[in-house]
Amino acid sequence: MNLDINTPRGQQSLSQERKLIKALAAVYPDISFVETHKALPAQIDGLMIKGGTLVGIYESKCRNMSSDDMHKFNDEWLVTYEKIMHGAELSKRLRVPFYGFLYLIKDSIGVAVQITDDGGNIRPKIRIERTETQRTINGGSIVRTNAYIDITDSDTFII
Repeated sequence: MNLDINTPRGQQSLSQERKLIKALAAVYPDISFVETHKALPAQIDGLMIKGGTLVGIYESKCRNMSSDDMHKFNDEWLVTYEKIMHGAELSKRLRVPFYGFLYLIKDSIGVAVQITDDGGNIRPKIRIERTETQRTINGGSIVRTNAYIDITDSDTFII
């Protein structure tokens, strides 16, 4: 299977994502962050386990942006709407919250936002819009339905 993760840019992003998860593990030492298999497409990026019990699922992204850059975009994090819906459905089925973790590379800041509660209900303000965005980490463009997640009140941490 030819996945973007297998390209040089994909491998760089994976390295950054693992740095993000390592920082999260330091902030939340009682939680184990278990990533999904990176050689296969998955609807979420990982699982959160505490004391042998599943306590959350997550989507993680790395952006070559700063906090100031995010302010220019109204403190909204762009994620495909499909990703949000898949995460919400899994959250509902597994009865655990769905979280989003964002690494702002330019500032070495992590952002954590609870996207759903344990019933799959969306928590933050999310604006849905059909827009043209970059297709993948390797470029190109695509018009698709995107979710713009308000991260104004999200937790932040140093990476």
